[in-house]
Amino acid sequence: MAANLFMSYSRRELGFVDDLVSKLEEKKHNVWLDYRSLVPGKPWEEQIYQGIMDADVVLLVASKASMASENVGTEWRRVLKQNKRVILLVFEAVDLPPELEKFEWVDFRGNYENALTELDRQLQTPEQEEHSAPETGFKVPLVVWGAFALSVIVAVMSIGSLWTLFIPFFLITLPYRIFKRNFRYLYVEASLIMLPLALYLTSLFTADDNTFFITDFLTLASVPFVIALLFVLRSAGMQRWGKPEAIRPYSASRHMPEYPALKPVSFFIEHAPQDRVVAAEMAETFKTHGHLEAKEANSAEAVFTLVSAFKGDSEVDCEKHVVYPVIVQSNNKVSRQISHVQWLDFRLGVKKLDAVARFLSEPNMLLRALCIRPMGDQIVLPATILYLTYFIALLAVICIGSWFPYIIQYFPDMVENPGLDIPMTQLIFSLVLFGVIAYIMGRQLLTRKGFAASLGGLLFGMLLLGAIIYWQTLIDSSVLDALNLEQDSFGVSSYYPTYFYIVGNLVMAVYLFINRADLRRWFPARK
Repeated sequence: MAANLFMSYSRRELGFVDDLVSKLEEKKHNVWLDYRSLVPGKPWEEQIYQGIMDADVVLLVASKASMASENVGTEWRRVLKQNKRVILLVFEAVDLPPELEKFEWVDFRGNYENALTELDRQLQTPEQEEHSAPETGFKVPLVVWGAFALSVIVAVMSIGSLWTLFIPFFLITLPYRIFKRNFRYLYVEASLIMLPLALYLTSLFTADDNTFFITDFLTLASVPFVIALLFVLRSAGMQRWGKPEAIRPYSASRHMPEYPALKPVSFFIEHAPQDRVVAAEMAETFKTHGHLEAKEANSAEAVFTLVSAFKGDSEVDCEKHVVYPVIVQSNNKVSRQISHVQWLDFRLGVKKLDAVARFLSEPNMLLRALCIRPMGDQIVLPATILYLTYFIALLAVICIGSWFPYIIQYFPDMVENPGLDIPMTQLIFSLVLFGVIAYIMGRQLLTRKGFAASLGGLLFGMLLLGAIIYWQTLIDSSVLDALNLEQDSFGVSSYYPTYFYIVGNLVMAVYLFINRADLRRWFPARK
């Protein structure tokens, strides 16, 4: 028999809850889950209390984070006052308050499918537990042990890429952070993707034959382990295991509810001048579906406030008007009145505007239609911007790191033959300059502020990086001349950065052209 369920949990167990709810809905249970059941534009606290009142059973995820959460504590105390049936879902063994020890429980620390079967049985047939839920002991799913084993191997391999600094920074600590559930998924993913290339460059610049054999072997051996670890980290088991920062940011896969009959709603979109492109696209979509744009916010039935780095508050009173905060970019300085109202999250990209327009007259279905789950404090970006920053970071790694073995190789020649014309100072200065420019470009892309947060500025920055690479090839040629070494055009250390820059920019240019709409929305409009 299907039941009305209320899910009480800490956001630290978001991946687990998201998957569990999808499984329960497949069995036709009606689950009240905050980020899918809340009505945007209304205070979220009152809606949560109503969800508890309407529930037949409350599913309380037992974990260290949930037992320490003030909000979760408020929820289960309210449940006790209403004499609701409670089933504890044991995610971690944790000391339980005495009030919770008497309730039914299901242990989800081991085999997930078996635990689902047990939960379904208990939902159908209530039972009196002979023992309280486990409060001690360490037990994790098998997939976590597999991820740990692979991460240890990859961590050892990453030592060969020490010159990149950030790759071993994220991979050497990965085994520990897998058990802590708090590794940065996006940074780890980028580090894993770059590791084989970094090891390949290490092998190229290794002068000693024995060392060359080791690094060359590591390069080839790293590929299957990197692929395997990426696959495991993306698996359903690891996505259930990790905290929000350790799982992939994505739109939850749900069935789109049926569209209601369209009813015109008057709307107003307030925004910073820099977000004018997004506001115009939203207004055009809404008007296409028959909604009416109001001339001022106070006369509109629905006010959409675009929240970004340039705006963090609404100009209308959220208690007197229906205000939909629309998060297009992370902002840690959102006003108090906005933070108490349920928002629409478009940080992964301004998409599904048609769904918003169709459900504007039925806002209780908006979050269910958008299927966006919370993403914690990790960096959340549209895919186009994320891959662009990845490319700039990879370019910096290759174009800076490839020169370190070069410097080490020729430094003794400079000491022994001070008369040699080796412009090492110029080379080091060019590397520092390259790193500074790449960092500034990446930072400005993320914040949408600065010269790189525009198409012209981005092109200028890439040309500037190309000019530095060309300058380095001239330095390389002068060194080879000074040492009387044969050369074609330039040495190995400038060969790979040059060709990666050329090929990489061509590929990225095609990708950005295909996804130019994301760039147009992300780059701030000029006042």
